[in-house]
Amino acid sequence: MSRKFPSSIHYLSGILLTVLPTFLISVSIFILFDDAAIENSIESVIFLLVGLSLFWILLDTNYRIDGTYLYYSSVPFRGKIPIQNIRKIKHQKGLYNESFFKPALGYNGLYIYYNKFDDIYISPQDKEAFVNYLLTINPKIDII
Repeated sequence: MSRKFPSSIHYLSGILLTVLPTFLISVSIFILFDDAAIENSIESVIFLLVGLSLFWILLDTNYRIDGTYLYYSSVPFRGKIPIQNIRKIKHQKGLYNESFFKPALGYNGLYIYYNKFDDIYISPQDKEAFVNYLLTINPKIDII
């Protein structure tokens, strides 16, 4: 049985990922329909693609757990972690982020430590349900 957990979205990330793409898409549409700007169609297409990509990040960042793997998805970053390889989960506190890899949109999230030296920062909306679901699959996970 598979369960999907959407990412929490920090308000600044939400504003950035809605206002900036809306602006870029609006500018690209304006350029496309401006008769004097036909030579700027390449820039218009680039603005449109960047704007749509930013919307895609907002809509696509999520986490899914099946019986064996934790799947993470944030547009260009997709992967899976064997749940049996997860050693510990730590709740993030403060502004300092100790993980380099962060497919998340939220401010307060979870560090997942797996294998021997690997870690990832994620931010599911319902952290408690997420951790409890992982613990039902792998009860050996240390919670810090």
